[in-house]
Amino acid sequence: MRRIYFSVFGSGLGHVTRVLELSQRLRQNDDEFRYSCSAQALNFLTSRVAPSEVLKSPALDVEWTEDGSFSSKDFIPHFPFMFNSFLKQIAFEKERIGKFNPRLVVSDSRLSSVVGARATGHPVITMLNQFKVTFPPRFRVNRQGRLYERVAGDVLGLLWSLSDQVLMTDLPPPYTIGEANLEGTDVSRIVRFVGFTSPRQEVDPGKLAAARSRLDIDSRPLVFCQVSGPDATKGRFVDAVLRSTDDLSKRYNVVVSLGRLDGSLEPKRLANGGWLYEWCPIKDELFALSDLLVARSGHGTIGQCIDGGKPAVLIPIHNHSEQIGNADKFSKLGLGLEIRSEDLNPGRLTESVDRCIGDSGYRTRVEALMSISRRYEGIDKCAEIINSYN
Repeated sequence: MRRIYFSVFGSGLGHVTRVLELSQRLRQNDDEFRYSCSAQALNFLTSRVAPSEVLKSPALDVEWTEDGSFSSKDFIPHFPFMFNSFLKQIAFEKERIGKFNPRLVVSDSRLSSVVGARATGHPVITMLNQFKVTFPPRFRVNRQGRLYERVAGDVLGLLWSLSDQVLMTDLPPPYTIGEANLEGTDVSRIVRFVGFTSPRQEVDPGKLAAARSRLDIDSRPLVFCQVSGPDATKGRFVDAVLRSTDDLSKRYNVVVSLGRLDGSLEPKRLANGGWLYEWCPIKDELFALSDLLVARSGHGTIGQCIDGGKPAVLIPIHNHSEQIGNADKFSKLGLGLEIRSEDLNPGRLTESVDRCIGDSGYRTRVEALMSISRRYEGIDKCAEIINSYN
């Protein structure tokens, strides 16, 4: 019997999705698992594993403004005070890890569990998308912002290195999507690039045919608009997507998913011919059928696009430095286009979709990188490393 303790970053669903995929690969008959998380990930997790395996940890998340952007104005002056919340997380993780006494702690971007594991004498493996904190662009020109960023980066690097191994769930240079969050750091001795860990879905042809039939998908290209992220950030994105469907539906099949966990699973036909899901139960089928994805620029989403050979139009959350950096690199690699949230409007979105679909070079380049990425098999590599701790 193995006991493994998974600690998951709770904002959005990207981290918890890959941890579930990983734990399903690992689980054997007598294994005991615990999942520590908070925020959005908590509800998602409790609907998919036994509630007795889920631990509600203290939340430590950023603030969002009323217009759905990262609240850097509040974050920077309150940054030192967040340390108090971080200490509460450490105390929680230390207590729960000590009681569960696992063979291994697996931290997905949760620093508190790394410290808690080290304090209780348990080995810990950390999975990361970003190694340091990068502040929003307009605050990096401010002396105070640059100082906080440098100090936070140095401290984070030191604390992440307490892990027995740090697995960077990305491609090695020059294809590293999260390179902006590695710049200025020497990670060569403590970081191992394992490739993307976005779940790869092999969808049954019968399910693909059923999805085509259900949504009357014809021979025109399919544009799948997948809204994700914290609920507070979705308003402007949803508005631009829905308003653009009037024009886009004249040339393409268009399906929109609002990403509402508690939303209806039934599709609604829009007046312009497109389809709208509150929560899409066939997102894997639609992703496989799609010619283009319109989405946020979370690391998991980009990994899925690359592994699936799908070009994309990416809209990072306003002032969200990691997503901005991810989208910039995706665009520089020629895999798709980026629209900053402050520049997002229906016309700009429609123009970008037309450009991406009309230029076959985007698909050619993303398929070329797909062939490189698929050599890594990130989930399998993480599972192999974890199994070595038996």
